[in-house]
Amino acid sequence: MSASRADRAGSVRPGRRAAPAAILIPPILIPLGALLLASAAHAQSQGPIRLGPPAADTARSVTVPVVPAGPDTPIILVPPPARPDAAPSPPPVADPITPAPAKPGTIQAAPLAAPDPDGAGVLDASNGGLGVLLWHGVPRGAVLRLLSELPLSVPSPTARSLMRRLLLTDAAAPPPAMDEGPPVRRFGALRVEALAGLGDPKGALDLAARLPGVLEDESAARAVVDAQLLQGTLDCPWAVETGKPFPTTYWQRLDLYCRARGGDRTGAALVLELLGGQNDADDSFRALAEAAIAGGVPPLRGLKDPAPLTLAMMRLISAPVSPDLLDLDPMRLAGVARLPSADPTTRVAAAERAATALYMDARALSEAYRAAPAKGDELYRLKDLAARDRGARVRGLVQQAFAGAADGNRRMALAAQAIDLLDPPMWAGPAGTVVAAMFDTVTVNVEAAPLAPAAVRLYEAQGRTEQVRRWRDLATRTGAGARLWPLAAAANPAAGGLSAWLDDALRGGDPSAPARAAGTLALLKALGADVPEEASRRVPADPPALPGEPMRWSQLDMAVKEGRVGETALLALVLLGEAGPAGTPPAVLARLAGALRTVGLENDARALAREAIVAQGL
Repeated sequence: MSASRADRAGSVRPGRRAAPAAILIPPILIPLGALLLASAAHAQSQGPIRLGPPAADTARSVTVPVVPAGPDTPIILVPPPARPDAAPSPPPVADPITPAPAKPGTIQAAPLAAPDPDGAGVLDASNGGLGVLLWHGVPRGAVLRLLSELPLSVPSPTARSLMRRLLLTDAAAPPPAMDEGPPVRRFGALRVEALAGLGDPKGALDLAARLPGVLEDESAARAVVDAQLLQGTLDCPWAVETGKPFPTTYWQRLDLYCRARGGDRTGAALVLELLGGQNDADDSFRALAEAAIAGGVPPLRGLKDPAPLTLAMMRLISAPVSPDLLDLDPMRLAGVARLPSADPTTRVAAAERAATALYMDARALSEAYRAAPAKGDELYRLKDLAARDRGARVRGLVQQAFAGAADGNRRMALAAQAIDLLDPPMWAGPAGTVVAAMFDTVTVNVEAAPLAPAAVRLYEAQGRTEQVRRWRDLATRTGAGARLWPLAAAANPAAGGLSAWLDDALRGGDPSAPARAAGTLALLKALGADVPEEASRRVPADPPALPGEPMRWSQLDMAVKEGRVGETALLALVLLGEAGPAGTPPAVLARLAGALRTVGLENDARALAREAIVAQGL
């Protein structure tokens, strides 16, 4: 920059003090400007001016001297003190809406607490996780209570998938409430235990690897071991090492089982001697252990409630299986179905019940179906047989007959019979998968048109969109497409065909048809479908009776309003209950699906609706 440009820019040569810049004040503001400058100059010459009321002995009048001011003098305005004889200000009028500000409390310094590691997980946004803010705004105590209420045996692939993602998502752990003490059990331990209760011991162990010390919780560790025992995948060295800190009988029995399984009969006998006469509700374990050590098979009478460890010992020595075991919960039924000593009829019944609750997959169920025993010419009298018995053995016989049928018409008839034998909760699960494999071999042509509506429902329940499209086209060409509108609308809210479907649904004089149609429309409206007012007037408008505790529904509404994703999902699953979409009235399911959709879980909402529409024939 040149010297002249520097001068114009306001630069100052070394050794010279800059002259104060001229201040231009409009004529009308000269008195006020002079007053302010004079006050500032006086402040600079007298030192800092007190900020606040004067001392008690200070004069009440304020005099502003007029003296010259410098260019750098700060301007500080101090309001005059109140007159001692002035009337006090009236109290503020109470505002019925705005709360009064809280009085400030004592500020205390404290070190930051270490971050809670129990929020760690294996799922993130790239592989199905629900986000790091999943538990934002939800007190830890509320999350722990809801986790303990999850319906782990719900016969719904969608509900169980949502549970699994909730449990495995890598997110910040829910914070404790202000007045909340330390929890009885860790958040991470409850997550691991719930995953094991879903029949997913691998997922439980993957999660436990991210949560240091979580398997020091005995209930969580035992749940993982039980799940492995029932699946026949127990890692004995790991399990025995995990149980060392726990001085309970369960882990001693596990040590005995692992020794017997590994061929260490001497060690097993020593452990059995140390156990002495210790017994619990499942007192058949000792007889099984003695048989495993000495050889032979003990008579088991009255075995009605065996623990997973007892079922594993029965498998080890091929102990006889009583049909009474079919009364067990679905998770243990999966263990019964894997017992090689079980008779085929008991085995197929146990496998189907376990598979319906998603504790066995389609491959294991198909193997059990193939082992169902046929008597005489039953494979050729299936229609008469199915009229008397709609059980697992008959479904297995239909599978066997289909596998041996070469004639196309015979195969289509058996496929139709197989889908007719499916109970409502089975459509979306492994039993539906087995039947869908039959339909995969059927040629989609005019001869198969009578199967088209059922095929669309089956493939929709299984989430196989390409097959849905092929069979839906066939149903539409043959005039059966109108009754499938709810499924189309669940996938695409803009799908046409409502009027034709409603005409068909209300035709025939069925007294329950109007209420079913009303529930279906409510469900689809919750998913964003446009239902005209004219259609709504044709069905009852009575609000549904909501099951469960009213407080839970209020909590759901509040969680949705405040956008709390994790709490909304947990509450929706708890309110859905063990009945699942197949057993929940559509108008009730509409509330749950609408809640999930509002907080961003739209795919889960639509999948639940799809399961309900198929299973309930809406």
